[in-house]
Amino acid sequence: MRLAQRAIFAALVGLPLLSSLTALAAEPIECTLKVEELEPPRAVEPDGPQSDGDACADFNIAHHFHRLGYYQQAEQWYISAAGKGYNRASFEIAKLYRDGLLPEDDQQRRAWLAQAAHDGLDLAQIELGLEHLKDREISGQLFIAMYWFEKAAVQGNPQAQYLLGQHYWSDPAQAQELDMSSGDELAERYSSNDGKALHWLCKAAQNNEPRAQFSLSQAYSLGRGTPVNQTQRQLWLEKAAANGDESALSQLNENGNSWYTQAEQWLKRQLADETAQCPVEALPLES
Repeated sequence: MRLAQRAIFAALVGLPLLSSLTALAAEPIECTLKVEELEPPRAVEPDGPQSDGDACADFNIAHHFHRLGYYQQAEQWYISAAGKGYNRASFEIAKLYRDGLLPEDDQQRRAWLAQAAHDGLDLAQIELGLEHLKDREISGQLFIAMYWFEKAAVQGNPQAQYLLGQHYWSDPAQAQELDMSSGDELAERYSSNDGKALHWLCKAAQNNEPRAQFSLSQAYSLGRGTPVNQTQRQLWLEKAAANGDESALSQLNENGNSWYTQAEQWLKRQLADETAQCPVEALPLES
């Protein structure tokens, strides 16, 4: 069974990445996690669990065994749920390998992660993107990372929107890579573009992603992709700080204003009815 899984997943990981971003996987299964007491699991079944339940029932059994520390039995039930189309189950198997709860097998970890990402799970798409990002010195890996970030970003995931926006900023090194990748559709789609950077950072900032709010503050401060605007810089800085961003909090403290001076400035902005705005230079979403 394990060898068959390896063969299937090897083919899956090798699927072309250039399918349309607007193409949707099959309608995702939604499961409600139920905490219930079950009998202690039997030893690992050589042919996998014999289940008459649906994907959600299998996933709940897997989660129960996972929570109790029966990781091999949990894996079997996750595999059963994944085989019935529940993408979160594939991701949970990848996490078992990632966290060292199953014998080390990086090929299995990556294969299950890839399956969850291909099946549309935003958390898996982000994690797979981050894996490619670690290898960004290898030609093309940055663009593959951005491909997966965008898959998650269009689903509304603020972390993915932030990561995608950050990697769209102008980068001479990336421009050189694009020159070396002439005709590469991924390279052309994900080449540096400050308008797209601002678009995705705005999406993330509006979804209360503090790092994106701080990044917009910096853009207004430095005139990166948009004219300098110190009022907007301060408004986004305060939003980021209010949401706990360490860089924003540190920058506010470095300004050296006493708390009552900061409060006075904040009150003036409220009376002037000023609100944090996204730059007009932010490009609209492209399909």
